[in-house]
Amino acid sequence: MSILSILGISLSNFLQLLIFLNGIFYLFLMLTGSIILRKKKNSGSADNKKIAVLVAAHNEENVISFFLESVLKADYPKDKLEIYAVLDHCSDKTQEICLKYPVNIILRNAKEAKPGKAAALNYATQKIGADNFDAFCYFDADSLMHPSFLKKCSYLLNKGALAVQGKQVSKNPNDCWLARIISVGQIISAVFFQKPKYFLGLSATFHGKGICLEKNIVKNFLWDENCLTEDLEMQMRLISQGIFIHWAEEAVVYDEQPVNIKQYMKRTIRWTRGSLDTAKKHLKGLFLRFLRKKDIKALEGFVYCANVYRLSLAGITAILIYLNLNEFNFLVWIYKSIPGARLTLKLFFLSPLVIIPFAILIIEKAGFKMLIAYFMQPILGIFRIPTFIGGIFKDRINWDRTEHSSAVAIGDIVKK
Repeated sequence: MSILSILGISLSNFLQLLIFLNGIFYLFLMLTGSIILRKKKNSGSADNKKIAVLVAAHNEENVISFFLESVLKADYPKDKLEIYAVLDHCSDKTQEICLKYPVNIILRNAKEAKPGKAAALNYATQKIGADNFDAFCYFDADSLMHPSFLKKCSYLLNKGALAVQGKQVSKNPNDCWLARIISVGQIISAVFFQKPKYFLGLSATFHGKGICLEKNIVKNFLWDENCLTEDLEMQMRLISQGIFIHWAEEAVVYDEQPVNIKQYMKRTIRWTRGSLDTAKKHLKGLFLRFLRKKDIKALEGFVYCANVYRLSLAGITAILIYLNLNEFNFLVWIYKSIPGARLTLKLFFLSPLVIIPFAILIIEKAGFKMLIAYFMQPILGIFRIPTFIGGIFKDRINWDRTEHSSAVAIGDIVKK
């Protein structure tokens, strides 16, 4: 056997082992999530932190009023809250609409000013002054903030939290089947990913909105203006510095889902490009922190960040297995070593991937159409290869805006 063949077989089995361990880890998270169904109730603290709410907007005349109204209806002392609308090169009626509300408006219209959410937020922070507040909360214009969001964040801040991510819920799940499919994915993610990670002492995943950062984090960690997924990049930077990100299940933020494939593809391609850049920037540092500090949070961050490569790794692994069918293959060996392998594997995968999620959706009272949408999720898998390829060739300069049009008010979702 040639050295080249030995290297090929070794690489194949190494990749198979990585895929197996990655799958086991996320199956473990899902099973943990199915056990801890009860929400942890956090009573509000009397010491309400002074919070600045920032929303970056570029031509968001269709939705900005709904967001501002949701913040103004917050169950939070008015003297402890300031709202800032950061208008980034707007050419529509966004500014005109914002002027109707008691909010602070920060304009970025200079041609030389770099466009994009990260640049807008950094500019706003410099204008506001981080020391003037205890914490900053970040939202997108299509978001809606639950009335108790700030109280839940303040509670965690009083307990020493430096970074918090609220629970993300769709505000337009009934607009179309695409919105339903993505919305049901959010439900499953909250129960089987965010909650068990937090339960196990792992950092939450940032979602770009519903993020709360303590003032010292705001001062020392600027948003990366060269990354198309500034939230993911910030998440990995915080984890690599040993800063824990709390998940606030009761701090709910509602956001808008795409209603057509063009919107979905555009958004996903941008996310892919940003995820690839973030992985390139932070994978080494996360892994080194794990080795040096034995920080399991850094290892989980490394695994999550590296998952952007899972499609290409799976493809390479499949090719290597095919080329070495007559040699030892770890996954084939595992399959043959399990007694009653077919039945065992079916139960092993069906339980966390089908049976338990189906039960969770019933418990969450998601509704019949959402149950059907869960089983339609594989349809989006069709777009994984083209979006990954699109992400590879996506330029890093233009922060592509997603069109928002869902006219949903907080009163339509949260009833008093």
